[in-house]
Amino acid sequence: MKDFCIVIPAIKKNAIIPDQLIKKLDGITLIQRAINTSLEIRDSSDILIVTDSEEILLIAERNNIDYHYDKTLKFNSTNILTKLNPILKRKVDIYKNMILYRANAPLIKSEKILKGYEKFLTNDSYILTTVEYKNKEIYEDDNGSFVFKTKNFYKEIKAFQILSFKTLLKKDYKFSPFILNEEESIEIEKYQDWWICEKLLQRKRIVFNVIGSIEIGMGHIYHSLALAHEITNHEIIFICDKQYEIAVDKIAAMDYKVIATNDVLTEIISLKPDLLINDILNTEAEFIKRIKQEDIKIVNFEDLGEGSKYTDLTINELYDTPQFKDDNYLWGYKYLFLRDEFNESKPHNFIEHISGALITFGGTDQNNLTLIALKSIINICQQFNIKIYLLCGKGYRYKSNLEKFVSKYNDVDIEIFYTTNTVTKIMEKTQVAISSNGRTIYELADMNIPSIIISHHKREATHTFATLEHGFINLGIFNKNTEQLIKKNFKKIAIDRIFRKLLYLNIKKFHFRDNKQKIVKKIMELL
Repeated sequence: MKDFCIVIPAIKKNAIIPDQLIKKLDGITLIQRAINTSLEIRDSSDILIVTDSEEILLIAERNNIDYHYDKTLKFNSTNILTKLNPILKRKVDIYKNMILYRANAPLIKSEKILKGYEKFLTNDSYILTTVEYKNKEIYEDDNGSFVFKTKNFYKEIKAFQILSFKTLLKKDYKFSPFILNEEESIEIEKYQDWWICEKLLQRKRIVFNVIGSIEIGMGHIYHSLALAHEITNHEIIFICDKQYEIAVDKIAAMDYKVIATNDVLTEIISLKPDLLINDILNTEAEFIKRIKQEDIKIVNFEDLGEGSKYTDLTINELYDTPQFKDDNYLWGYKYLFLRDEFNESKPHNFIEHISGALITFGGTDQNNLTLIALKSIINICQQFNIKIYLLCGKGYRYKSNLEKFVSKYNDVDIEIFYTTNTVTKIMEKTQVAISSNGRTIYELADMNIPSIIISHHKREATHTFATLEHGFINLGIFNKNTEQLIKKNFKKIAIDRIFRKLLYLNIKKFHFRDNKQKIVKKIMELL
């Protein structure tokens, strides 16, 4: 005896939308979708279509699927099992169980049905029924006055039911819920449901592979989130190596699905994305080649590795001088985009006197340049009544040393931020900045803030945007002379109004707010 068969009730006269079972949803009829899903689970000989429609009968024949045709058939959700009872008696000696699978829930995948069957086998005396969990806040009429209540309940979704033939014949109907997620639980009950299902079926799957840690910082996370926010018509999944817990936490807080794994390559392939976006610095050739074998489109950001040569598109916006000449590369600040919060921020106009100075060295600041820069400028700020804003990241490890130093200067206005989602609010208060040589320099440029730039390491120093011609004083890689150089140049900016205005005019010509849409358009052209 076989374990189970699949029965597809396809009653045309029950349709809410005219001919909905034979109407194409994203190019495939509802009944054919149900057949295709069923064939992923069982052979055609283990599938039965019960119908009142000659058109559906023909579709069953063309798929080599058994059918029961009776033009007088009419089911509803309350009597369907009773009506099916006499029709399915011929299956009793062949199968133990049956899956009653309706075509009107087109977003159900075969994997979900199989998971339902596994659950059913744990107690086959019940009829496993698909439901959606609902939590509703409602007002109830209580003798003329409205009372606010929260209701928790399960709503039956007519996607599939699983039961034994023994239960069917005995008519001993006890039900067990099988919870579907919000998307899976959409069933065609009105035209709006049809439209929603079609939009969801047309989505592509886009996977972001990202990194983030105390050592690396969080720039790649913010960058990928800003891009993901613009891609609203497709399914977004983030993947992180398990070692990057900070990255996982940050992304999870933004309500995207996140997968942390010890084997990123295998996980990517198993997800079968239409597009992979890598924001992980240099990639290896074999990594990219293996993914390309699966016919997955690939876009990389900030990648000078060998793998960058084999992508569909590599965008190196932090490198203004091309390092390679292949056609799949885009280079330079014209392809740099900012985080969403900059869309509504107000760039500075030039003012005669500085009132605020910003010090920021990324999410980790491994060289503690925050404290070094603060020591360099604190006396100057005290002299010229300049407020100091210190923006440190979650991964900043020198908090106690910094606060100990700040406590000695009660007469200097200093404000410290260890984490903030409103960087622009701080930048709008500062007319000069001291920063590392990462993505922050483009944010400073967009806000018209002349800045002193110090690179943490050699890789940062390869970013060549921060020049005098662009409104920056670039001090190169951090070394023993950095503190004195900061002091000298900050004093010049504070005192020499003409020099600061020259820097301001140089930086004022850069705007990056329209770039994101341009990048999204290029990426979407790959799909």
